[in-house]
Parts: sequence; C-alpha cells; structure tokens
Amino acid sequence: MGGWSRSKLRQWWWIAFVLGALMINYPFLQIFNRRTTLFGIPLLFLYFILGWAASVAVIGLYVWALYRAPPEDE
Repeated sequence: MGGWSRSKLRQWWWIAFVLGALMINYPFLQIFNRRTTLFGIPLLFLYFILGWAASVAVIGLYVWALYRAPPEDE
C-alpha cells in the first residue's frame, strides 16, 4: 500500500464507506436478526461488534496508508 497515490486511497475510502453503509441497512440486518446465539451472544449484537471492530481496522489501515503515501504535489 505504500506506493499508492492519495487519489487512489481516496477512491478506496469511498468504496469502504459505501460498503459500510450497505452493511448496516435492511438486508444484512434482517439476515442477522435471529434468536440464534453464538457462545451465548445474540447474533445481531455479535454482527454489530465485529462490524465495529472491522471498521476501526479499516480506518487504521487507511490512516497508515495515507501517512505513507507521497504528497499530491510530487
């Protein structure tokens, strides 16, 4: 990722944003809204917690890649 330009990273950021927004809408929430539990944790709650952790990881990777990317004027 270190060789990517800032404009390429910006495109990936928008893709991640749109996917994240889709993941918290109707079809996905309905899939995980069951009475099923995994290790005693309701599936929907686990979906939200894991989704939150994944979004934090994506933000961290984006900031790391942005820090390593060359400035736009080069």
